[in-house]
Amino acid sequence: MIPVTNKTLLTALTAACIVLAGCGGGGGPAAGPAVRELVVAIPADVETFNDYQSAGEAMENAIIDLLFPTLLEEQPDFAEHPPTFAPRLAESWEFSPSHLALTVKLRQDAVWSDGFRLTADDVRFTYQAQVSEAAGSTYIEQKAAIYRVDVVDSFTVRFTFRRVYPYQLMDANDGHIIPVHTWSAIPFEKWPTTDFTPGLVSCGPFRLVTHTPQQTIVLERDPRHWSPARLDRVVFRVLPDTASQIGQLLAGQVHLIPMVPPREVARLQASPDVRVVSLPSRLLGFLAWNNRRPALADRRVREALGLAINRQALVDTVYLGHAKVANGPVLSSMWACDRELPVLPHDPARAASLLREAGWADADGDGLVEQGGKPFELELLYPATNTMRAQMAVLIQSDLARVGVRVTPRPVEFAALMARQEAGEFDGVLAAWEEATKVDLASGWATPGESQGTGNFFGYSNPELDAVLQQVAAAPDLERTRVLLARAQRLIVADHPVAFLYEGRQAVALSRRLENATPNAAGVFFGMQGWELKAR
Repeated sequence: MIPVTNKTLLTALTAACIVLAGCGGGGGPAAGPAVRELVVAIPADVETFNDYQSAGEAMENAIIDLLFPTLLEEQPDFAEHPPTFAPRLAESWEFSPSHLALTVKLRQDAVWSDGFRLTADDVRFTYQAQVSEAAGSTYIEQKAAIYRVDVVDSFTVRFTFRRVYPYQLMDANDGHIIPVHTWSAIPFEKWPTTDFTPGLVSCGPFRLVTHTPQQTIVLERDPRHWSPARLDRVVFRVLPDTASQIGQLLAGQVHLIPMVPPREVARLQASPDVRVVSLPSRLLGFLAWNNRRPALADRRVREALGLAINRQALVDTVYLGHAKVANGPVLSSMWACDRELPVLPHDPARAASLLREAGWADADGDGLVEQGGKPFELELLYPATNTMRAQMAVLIQSDLARVGVRVTPRPVEFAALMARQEAGEFDGVLAAWEEATKVDLASGWATPGESQGTGNFFGYSNPELDAVLQQVAAAPDLERTRVLLARAQRLIVADHPVAFLYEGRQAVALSRRLENATPNAAGVFFGMQGWELKAR
């Protein structure tokens, strides 16, 4: 651990003295400059500021990213190839000729908020936390191919990999660097139940000042950062109600809303004080069928249900042009998308034919198809507080009724919904994933098991797909990976384990007082240390 000298403190005291009445005599105290405070409206509070306790919620991760550095900064250029990276904490990096070792040189002016230098020991400790089951890390899978991390010197680390594959740099970079000199005092097994907020030591462009649960999170500019922010303070104001967010933005009390509902976009675009930026989000919306249910285990039935849903009408009605129909498990904005995938049309006649082929027919003329005297009935779950998915559920209910399937929409409180998904107690669930720029498909589509298929709560299994996904994991280069991923996508789409519904777009609303703000597909707060807020 290398502490900063007292020179920093002396400089700060000198600057303070200059502001306070010019350090001596005459004319009384001078007025200091106005505080440049950015206010961001967020719909819900964060649960933790510890990357290794986080469930990966997008806003929580974005705030953590303002407090803790990653080695590299992922760029929003993943349409034609995996994302590239720019220096962040890492000054430079180089692979060995065998490509099994990655040497990373750290910048030497990175300082923790308590005055200690950030060194290679912090990077090694971060890796130890990332692979710790006791700590409850969610990074174990991403770090599986990294054999070890060694300290070469105070500002150099070396990652050694078990094999060569296209995502080595991405996996080494994944996760925020944490301070060994404070967090190592807490045994890993205590991390899941420890509150890291009091006295939080960070190394981002901002540092935590206060957190008032369910009200505000206040960050202030960290003057020690190697690229000091131009904003003095960022206040995240918890406003669950969309009307309150919009009202405060129009009144100038809020400067940024990270996610605006589609129905509010036109209103905000009409305001001369607001700028709306539309981004391709990484949100993939789908209707997950429980593939374990006898009726839904039949591929023909799943295809019929997909054909019966008017997905374009759903997108137009619910998203008002701020989304597009999804055709497969990889977003069309991503480099790995197979853009030659067959498109599932809206074809109720074909849907009815497939249902008859699978043994479902309306024998008694009551408008419902039956099999063995039992009508085809489905319960469709969705989060109780999500009004857009409530709209979708009603539209899907109407579409499926036209082919003789009775759907009962069921709003469920979020925690209970997650529990029912995990237990397999559902027919269908309206769900969405935020897709990672690392595309491998295994976590969502491989047969559920101890080490893979962890996102496959709908019980889909295809041995041929499993074999292809194992080849994806072992692929040594990007060209082979792309070919295998295309094959995997075609297998998934042909099986119809879910009904792919929409690819979202994210509308971000910003005050026109906010300058240099460049929200993009890599993050709403991308490059925030360069943002400025003009005076009124």
